[in-house]
Amino acid sequence: MDRVLGIIAEYNPFHNGHLYHLRESKAVCGADTTVVAVMSGDFVQRGEPALLHKWARADMAVRQGVDLVLELPFVYACNNAEYFARGALRILNGLNCVDDLSFGSETGDTEKLRSAAYLFAENGEVLNMRVREGMASGLSYPKARQNAAETLAGSDAAAVLGAPNDILAVEYLKQLILLNSSIKPIIIKRYAAGPTDVNAECSIAGATAIRDMLLCGEADRASDYLPADVWTSMRSYADEGGRLLSAADLRTLLIYAVLSADGARLSEILSATEGLENRLIRAARRGRDMAEIVRFTKTKRYTQTRIKRLIIHTMMGLTKQDMRAIDAGGIYGRVLAFSDRGAKLIRRVKKTEGAIPLITNPNRERTALSDCALMSAFDRKAADVRKLAEDGCLGGFCDLKCNPKR
Repeated sequence: MDRVLGIIAEYNPFHNGHLYHLRESKAVCGADTTVVAVMSGDFVQRGEPALLHKWARADMAVRQGVDLVLELPFVYACNNAEYFARGALRILNGLNCVDDLSFGSETGDTEKLRSAAYLFAENGEVLNMRVREGMASGLSYPKARQNAAETLAGSDAAAVLGAPNDILAVEYLKQLILLNSSIKPIIIKRYAAGPTDVNAECSIAGATAIRDMLLCGEADRASDYLPADVWTSMRSYADEGGRLLSAADLRTLLIYAVLSADGARLSEILSATEGLENRLIRAARRGRDMAEIVRFTKTKRYTQTRIKRLIIHTMMGLTKQDMRAIDAGGIYGRVLAFSDRGAKLIRRVKKTEGAIPLITNPNRERTALSDCALMSAFDRKAADVRKLAEDGCLGGFCDLKCNPKR
C-alpha cells in the first residue's frame, strides 16, 4: 500500500518554496506517496485573513501535487504555535493512515529540534511557570520562553526557538511525542531562511515578502516566486471579482465587535490577558487604521502577531471557555480539495476503524459533526466574516454548501 505523507501548511499563497518542499518530501518518501495537507482555512496563524479564500488555495495546492487538502479548523489555525500544531497533528494522527510528516526548518538540525521537543513535552508545567515569571519581569513572550528553555537545557537547546519555522518544528515534534504517534518526522531545510527573505537567484521568497508584493502593486514581481499555474489561478481569481485581503480590511468589523461588547465580555476572549482588552477598546476608538489599532494595543510583552490574533478572536467571539471545550472534544477533517489519488485516500480513511470523520458534504454529514458543533460553528463564522470583508455582503453564501474542489 502507498505511503501517506502529511504536511501542515497555510499556502498563503502557494509559492515556489512550497513546491520545493513538496518535491523534496516526495523524493524522500517515494514517487508513489499520497500527500495529505492540513491547511489553515480563511484565517491564518499570524492573525490575518488569508490572502485568498480557502477553496481557491486548496485547489492551487492540488494542482501542484498535493492529493488531499483538509481544513485546519479556525480555532487552531488562528492561534499560537502550540495550538496550531496540536490541531493539525490531531487531524493527521486521527486519520490512522499517515506514515510521515514533513515540515520545513531554518536550521535543519534534527537532533537539536528533537531535544527541544522532548524538553517541552517533559517539562511543560515548569517551563510555563518560568515563562510567566519572565513576562512578569517585563520580557516579551518569545524572550521569556527562550530564557526558560536555556535555564532548563542550556543555550544550544534553546537556540532553535529563535526562528518561526523552527518553533513550529519543535511543536510538531512535541505533539507527536504527546500523542505517542507512529508518524515519522521528515525535516527539510528551508531555502529562504525567513518569511520576509527573497532569494531571486533560485526564485524563492518567503510568504510575507510575496504577500507584500501582491498587496503593494508589485504583482508582476511576485509572479517570479509563484508556480506558473498558481499565478494563472490568482489572475483568474481577480478576473472573477475576487479581492486579496489583508488585516486592514477588517477595521470596521473589529470596531463594531469591540463597541458592541462590554469590558467584562472582552476579558473572556481567548488572547485577552493582563488588561489587553482595555487597551484594545481604547485603540479601537483612537486608531485610524488597523496598523494604528495594533500599535496602540501592543505592549513590549506581546508580539504584534499576538495582538493581531487578539483582534481576530475578538471579532469572532472566541473565548477561553470555548477553546477549552473544543480542545477537550473531538475533531474532524473537512475536505477542501482532492485529486484522484486523494479520492482513494478518502475512501480508505472512511473504511478505517477508529479514524476521525472526513467531511465532504456537511449538509449530509451533520451527525459526524455533532460532537464538534462549536468548532464547526467557528469555521462557518470565519468563512462568513472573510466573505463579508471581501465582498461587503454575503449574497447567499453558505460555507456548508461549498463542495470540495476536484
